[in-house]
Parts: sequence; structure tokens; C-alpha cells
Amino acid sequence: MMKNILAVINDFIHDFASAMWVAALIALYLINRVNKPIGTEEFFFKFKKEFFYLGLIALAVTLLTGAGRMYTYSASPLGKDYEKTRKKLLITKHIIGFIIYGAGTYWQYRMVYG
Repeated sequence: MMKNILAVINDFIHDFASAMWVAALIALYLINRVNKPIGTEEFFFKFKKEFFYLGLIALAVTLLTGAGRMYTYSASPLGKDYEKTRKKLLITKHIIGFIIYGAGTYWQYRMVYG
């Protein structure tokens, strides 16, 4: 019972951290679009750095809790064909996710550090 509760909490944290990463990406994008008055560059740079590092922390939490999901993975009672399809889709999802997170983190870095 406790293992199930921890697995669900892990999943919630994983989803929240993923959303936090997206929020940090959007915040950086919006900060970059703002017309910054002369003399405020350093002020905005501090915010950009904070959102960038918040995004990195969120990414780390997403990866760690994703690893936790791997250990709590349970086979479906729907049969072997279902499991085969599910595993293919999970692999595809993670490849696409890796590309999106990698490109997005690189974009965040470029928005902050040039």
C-alpha cells in the first residue's frame, strides 16, 4: 500500500516538475521579448539566470522521478500485445521528450547567455 502511495506521489512530482520546466522556458521567452529600458539589462539578466537554473532543477527532478517511475512500472493485465505496443510508444515518447527537453534547455541557455 505504501509503495503505491509513493509511486503516485512520485508521478505527481514528475508531472509538476515537467510543467515547471515548461513554465521556466515560457518565462525566459517572455522576458527576452520585453523592451528593456536602458540601464535595466543587469536587472533582467538576474531574472533570466534564475529562470534558467529553475528550469535545470526542474529538468533534474523530472529525470530523477522518471527513473523512479521505471522502478514502479507494472505490466498491464491487458495482455502481451498491449504491452508490446505500450513499450514501443513509451520508447518513442522518451526519444521525442529527450529531443524536446534538450532543444528547449539549449534554447534557454542561448536566451540567457547569448
